[in-house]
Amino acid sequence: MVGRAGAEARPPVALVTGASSGIGRATAEAFAAAGYRVAVNHRGSAAAAAALARTVGGRAYRADVADAGAVAAMVATVEGELGPIAVAVCNAGFYEEQPLAEVSDARWERMLRVHLGGCFHVARAVVPRMRARGEGSIVTVASELALVGGVGVAPYVAAKAAVIGLSRALARELAPLIRVNVVVPGPVDTPLLPDRDKTPAYARTVPLGRIGTPREIAAAIVHIAESRWTTGQVYSPNGGLVIQ
Repeated sequence: MVGRAGAEARPPVALVTGASSGIGRATAEAFAAAGYRVAVNHRGSAAAAAALARTVGGRAYRADVADAGAVAAMVATVEGELGPIAVAVCNAGFYEEQPLAEVSDARWERMLRVHLGGCFHVARAVVPRMRARGEGSIVTVASELALVGGVGVAPYVAAKAAVIGLSRALARELAPLIRVNVVVPGPVDTPLLPDRDKTPAYARTVPLGRIGTPREIAAAIVHIAESRWTTGQVYSPNGGLVIQ
């Protein structure tokens, strides 16, 4: 467990962005099961986030990760109410499909601000605090599409690929005190997955014969967050869909 120095110590805190549903929700539950107090971040799903926070014994915090000031304020509030953040999981995001010619500047910029900017803002807010304490762990969440590309998803793929690059750069810069890794899920049964990828026919294209579950990705996130000799790594639980 990250950030716990003995039996009498307070439980460490995990901040999970985009935690009101899907992978984020499962990750909040997994960290709670591992003994963490969980800060459940959301942008607008107040009821779902509050219900989850009650379930996991944490608290809900509203902030748009694309807003640097909101993220900094959230981190300060979390540490004031729950305690020092030992693990930050940058999971908030959204998925859109649109041909390149139809992508507006606003949608392109929003995709980058949420995915890449969100990870940057969270890291910038937590790193000075983690450094002062002498340790910390950051896990970003990308997508297997960042490794293989896709049709009609250029902004999403570009943003997620940039998240991988950012994570690798931060791993170099922040070692040895802070570890930074990126989890790159394959197709997972969440509201973001297109319906066409939830069919038996699609599942047969996955070497392990099915799409993943949010709990499986959450388990990977907790594992790599707590792996003390791992940094700068791209961990891709994807059922064998991408083999590198």
